[in-house]
Amino acid sequence: MHLFVPRYQVGIDSRAKNVELLLDLRQNNVQMVGIYGVGAVGKTTIAKALYNNIVHCFNEGIFLENVCEMSKTNEGTIQLQNKLLSKSLRDSCSNVNSIPEGITMIKDRLCRKKLLLVLDDVNDREAIENLLGDCDWFAAGTKIIITTRDKQVLNTLGNLGVYKVEELDFHESLELFSWHAFRRREPEAAYRQLSMQFIKCANGLPLALKVLGSLLRGRNHYEWQCELQQYEVIPAEGIQNILKKSFDRLEQIEKDVFLDIACFFKGWDKAYVVNMLEACGLCPNSVIPKLIDKSLITVDQFGKLSMHDLVQQMGREIVRKDSLEYLGQRTRLWYYKDALDVLNENTGTDKIRGLMLCWPEPEPRMMHLDAKNFKKMKNLKFLIVRNVHILRGLEYLPNGLRLLDWSDHSSPLPSTFHPQSLVELNMPYSHITLEEPFGQGIRLENLKYIKCGSCESIMEFPALCTPNLEVLDLSKCKNLIVVDESVGSLDKLEIWNLEGCEKLQTLPRSLMLRSLRYFDLRDCLMLEKFPNILPGMESLQTLLLSRTGIKGLPSSIGYLTRLEKLDLSYCQSLMDLPDNIYKLQHLSVLEISHCTKLKIDRRLTYHPFGSEYGFLKLEYLNLNNCENLTELYLLMMPDYFPELQYLYLDGSNICMIPESISRFARLRRLGIKNCKQLQKIPRLPQSIRTVCAMNCISLNSQSLSCILSQAREILGISPDKICQGARSDISVDPQSSNRLSHQSVLSSLPFDEFASEAKRSISEDEDIDCKFILPIIDIPKWFNHQSVGNSISFWVGPRFPKFAFCIAFGPEAQRGGFVCQVYLKINGCKKSINVFSHEEEVCDHLWLFSKSHWELQKQLNDSNPSKWNHVEVVCNLDSPDGGESLPTFIKGCGVHVKCTCHPQTFDFFNANNDNVDDDFRQEQRSAVWNILNVSKREICHLMN
Repeated sequence: MHLFVPRYQVGIDSRAKNVELLLDLRQNNVQMVGIYGVGAVGKTTIAKALYNNIVHCFNEGIFLENVCEMSKTNEGTIQLQNKLLSKSLRDSCSNVNSIPEGITMIKDRLCRKKLLLVLDDVNDREAIENLLGDCDWFAAGTKIIITTRDKQVLNTLGNLGVYKVEELDFHESLELFSWHAFRRREPEAAYRQLSMQFIKCANGLPLALKVLGSLLRGRNHYEWQCELQQYEVIPAEGIQNILKKSFDRLEQIEKDVFLDIACFFKGWDKAYVVNMLEACGLCPNSVIPKLIDKSLITVDQFGKLSMHDLVQQMGREIVRKDSLEYLGQRTRLWYYKDALDVLNENTGTDKIRGLMLCWPEPEPRMMHLDAKNFKKMKNLKFLIVRNVHILRGLEYLPNGLRLLDWSDHSSPLPSTFHPQSLVELNMPYSHITLEEPFGQGIRLENLKYIKCGSCESIMEFPALCTPNLEVLDLSKCKNLIVVDESVGSLDKLEIWNLEGCEKLQTLPRSLMLRSLRYFDLRDCLMLEKFPNILPGMESLQTLLLSRTGIKGLPSSIGYLTRLEKLDLSYCQSLMDLPDNIYKLQHLSVLEISHCTKLKIDRRLTYHPFGSEYGFLKLEYLNLNNCENLTELYLLMMPDYFPELQYLYLDGSNICMIPESISRFARLRRLGIKNCKQLQKIPRLPQSIRTVCAMNCISLNSQSLSCILSQAREILGISPDKICQGARSDISVDPQSSNRLSHQSVLSSLPFDEFASEAKRSISEDEDIDCKFILPIIDIPKWFNHQSVGNSISFWVGPRFPKFAFCIAFGPEAQRGGFVCQVYLKINGCKKSINVFSHEEEVCDHLWLFSKSHWELQKQLNDSNPSKWNHVEVVCNLDSPDGGESLPTFIKGCGVHVKCTCHPQTFDFFNANNDNVDDDFRQEQRSAVWNILNVSKREICHLMN
């Protein structure tokens, strides 16, 4: 007998099919599959639908519902055992008197039957054992399905398939909601927007969608709007009663953790919340995994805590019902109106555990608070206030606070505040100092996070007893001058941010920060000396010193053996680099641009290459606009840079690049823009893919020729491969460049052979994507299609060949910069394939680039390809601010491509041409007509 499944089931069949695949009906073994997910997501419905679909494959089918509730008592468990026996044996006289007796009877009587067993809503392993033992009692081919909200129940069962039921997607949600609200697949037009808002509230839960749809069916538009406003504050009772079952089964400590997350910490970093709740004695490291297994919370790929919106609403509704009338009697206040009422009326009590007041309007809320407003809230653990200004100072804050998160606090902290239990102080943009209350010799064991960025009242960071501090953020504290010596020995400090502290002058003389990973001193304009590094400071990965006033780095910089990124850009007082900088063997990014006084002399090259020296992992080196850089001693040591891929020398005064650059085997990009003294470039490594030599006005023709020759080699272009059907239009009237006479096609292979060959070629050919910008006037002759103006066209077969394109910019410079957008139009389908932007004027330059074969072939495949495919490349110039298109100053463009264009002497429109068969001529005409979208008469007119 089939089980009842409600009407309008959307998305159930596909999910049931997925579970069926896990059961693997083809195998004659005993197989168990667990279905888990949050309450009301449709686990039972999926199990019933699957049962109905496959029960015919078994001797008997048994579906035991509500196992969790019934197994709470011995009587209920015995009833389940009797039901299992009676249905499987079709014997209504089965009479089990005790749980052990039932276990024995099930084992003895069911061992010879191939059964389909479903245990719905299971909460613990014991219930399974009382009904199925170790699941080894049953005949071959038996399949068992268990549904649960708690994944941990499934984990205890060993080898079984597990299926998590995901929420419905938008289209499924809309359909299910519509069936219940309108008795049709889609909502009525007048209610579509409201329907989408209710769907957002339901977040893909089938039960929520059904309840909401049924609630709204037959109501008018105004009633819908009223229900929506009410639902956003107080969820529908029917949904919450279902979801609340998961909560009721939690231990008290699990309930506390769940409610704290639901009310305050959804979307917060898991590690952070663990620290916060651990300080409250809640054992989050053991509780959070249990909540995850019960599908009440999740952790995303970024380590953030999350939960379904309806689950969160369920938790908040539980707190709300603790005291419906008296807000101050609730344990947690998160809704801003409730928090405002309690603070304005001064009705707080010691029951309040957490208070969050986040004013939703753009302008801050001004409040007059009693100075002792928080005195009644002695058990307050979490205080979060955003976008609220109080107009008089506070005289009291609870000493038991774990989290004080109050941005833009307008007055100093109370002198009576002694926060020994505080885990985080987060008060950016506030008018506070740290001498009081933190500078009073109090040992702050729990304090792990100080985030006081943009606090202009902080002039000194005092000596604090914070041995477990992990994050210190004083960024943009513009009046900070001194940081106390004690900070230099904080053993647990991982992140230290002083970016934008413009008046900072004094740091600890020495740093011994074993755990420090990130240190940011950008824009500390008055900082002239960097501290000495002591041995053992090996965790630092990122050191940012750009726009500081430092004149040099200490030789002890070599102790930062794990450093990966060093930024010294715009350090305009920096004179030299220490010898020991070569000991930074893990460095992958080195920024030294715009260091106008920096000199890199031969001294740095004296160290023999060995195990202690060399930038063995450096991939990115930026020396742009280092005006004193005239010779590249660094590049004479390629063994020091085995991984270098990006080298930028823009704006330097170098005269030549040494021959040794050819030994940089992984170099892909060379930037030499505005190197106006540069005369010679030797042969570059074969790995090179991008060279920007814009405004290298002294570069000799031999170097330019060498670069062009290498570009041709990289692209695999042979200079003798001249297209017989292409012609150079550089010397002709631009009006003639689009004539049809060079758009002929010749193909000798059937289309299906071409298509299969094209698929093979994608994996066979190397994907090459490169760009060269050179001070060259003329398009090289090996570009076998050339055109005056900003467009050019050719024909290809089903396989897109290797392709190179160039633009010649004329002598009329475009002032104020431009954006050049290149479009590829295949069979009329247009797509942007490259964007080139420049902030300065450009004239008499050549821009050459290629695209990877995979991209080109994909676009061809998406354009209804045939034997002959028309390709047009078009260049448009736009202003950098996105305004109107600019008048073109493109002199011409060129393409090198192994095309299918036929020799120019061939005129496929000539009806007397005996060299062409009729089928070819007809197909070619059709191709052209389709592309040009003109009639046969217009084509003939054009040819005349």
